[in-house]
Amino acid sequence: MYVLTAENMRKAEDLAVKNGSDFYTLMETAGTRCADIIAKEDKGKKITILCGKGKNGGDGFVIARKLWQCGFRKIFVILVYGKPTDELCSQMYDAMIRYPVVTADFTTEADTCIHHIKTADVIVDSVFGIGFKGNLSDNAETAVRFSNENKSAKKYAVDIPSGLTADGEYTENLYFNADKTLTMIALKPVQVLKPTADFCGETLVMDIGVSDEILSLFAEEYATLTKEEALSNIRKRAFDSNKGDFGKILTICGSRNMTGCVYLCNQAAVEIGAGLITAAFPECIYDTVTAKLTEPLMLPLPSNENGRIMTDARTLYEKLEKSDIVAIGCGIGADNDTKELVKFIIRNCTSTLILDADALNCIAKDTEILKEAQCDIIITPHPGEMSRLTGMSIGELQNNRTETAMNFAKEYGVTVLLKCANTVIADKNGRLFINTTGNPSMARGGSGDVLTGLIAGLVPQTEDLFTAVSTACYIHGATADYVTEKFGSLSATPTRVVENLHNAMK
Repeated sequence: MYVLTAENMRKAEDLAVKNGSDFYTLMETAGTRCADIIAKEDKGKKITILCGKGKNGGDGFVIARKLWQCGFRKIFVILVYGKPTDELCSQMYDAMIRYPVVTADFTTEADTCIHHIKTADVIVDSVFGIGFKGNLSDNAETAVRFSNENKSAKKYAVDIPSGLTADGEYTENLYFNADKTLTMIALKPVQVLKPTADFCGETLVMDIGVSDEILSLFAEEYATLTKEEALSNIRKRAFDSNKGDFGKILTICGSRNMTGCVYLCNQAAVEIGAGLITAAFPECIYDTVTAKLTEPLMLPLPSNENGRIMTDARTLYEKLEKSDIVAIGCGIGADNDTKELVKFIIRNCTSTLILDADALNCIAKDTEILKEAQCDIIITPHPGEMSRLTGMSIGELQNNRTETAMNFAKEYGVTVLLKCANTVIADKNGRLFINTTGNPSMARGGSGDVLTGLIAGLVPQTEDLFTAVSTACYIHGATADYVTEKFGSLSATPTRVVENLHNAMK
């Protein structure tokens, strides 16, 4: 699904107009689409619409007129900054007042306006659009504060909740807390980035007549997925398929102190449909691993005194050449043996390589080794691991997640999956994906092991690496959402996520 910045939204609208549309039609369609949603869900309710002086206010005037035409009679329009000044917005205001819609001017009738906000069943925020910057002031701040205090009212935001900026910059300001945001043409970064997305509630994209061909020209910066898109990314299986068609995967996981990651990573790959999996792990945990895993082939390797894989695991080196995907790092630890092992694999792997967890810690002081690779590499750091890879503080990194991921991907020629409340994925070609699924129940050990297994299992089943990684991330979060709803956030464990992948996929 397209995600457009404010600048690119303006360019897309301008191009649509040059190609035969006009701003009047776009506004009329936008207001009509929003009114259709509200009319379907809120028949008979008292509806208060907050309107600004610009184009977003124009959408609100159209909504009021269309709702009246649909039979709504308790409609109250609040002119937050007085009568509109924008020419197109004024046209829509004049068309609205031909109907007996009650209007009140906040600049002269503040008490009346506040009363209509406090007594509304539904509040529609149509004050600011994609051009808003800075903080709310004066009337808008008062209107938003009383709107938020009306806990019984259902709240809609038109395009963007007041107080937020389209590109998702976040400060500790006052924002309209929407239950639903009805956004025009495409998603904006504010609706997919955390924490601003939380103020948007459920976001619905209103098609107002700007074509996919136009949107695709301006959507290079951000992308996200719908569930339909995520499922369609996994190719269908031909009748005469065999296990080799869905990947020969080698996972290198585990140590004496971290045994569960072997199960979580490998079983996730199994559940997502991987063809043939070989699980490599230190031989000292053989009994523990084989008691849990059934489908993968087992490749126990010599372990050192720390219970980790030894550097001279020759059998593992031979297996590299026969694998389509190699995933290393989950729970392997970081000592001299594993550091040498990770470096050897980076230099000698010729298939797709996934570096997770301790594999990243093993190269944290030697990131230049990534440039020696002969294969495509996916790295999956959480903020702490990314901090060690880049030398940035976690605070600095969290404030510049997308930029950090993109810069690292381009510099080292890798695909970066930076885990966070909104996981960010960037590749060396400049593509950027923002994930919208998942919840705080995932903040626990083992979640990353599941994700690594999902990525490994999806690489051979999707079009390219970027698609595989973004699809895996979406499915991982969506499954966690499913499990959280079923078991509660405290019991939404990584094991339950793996065990419920098939239910979530259905």
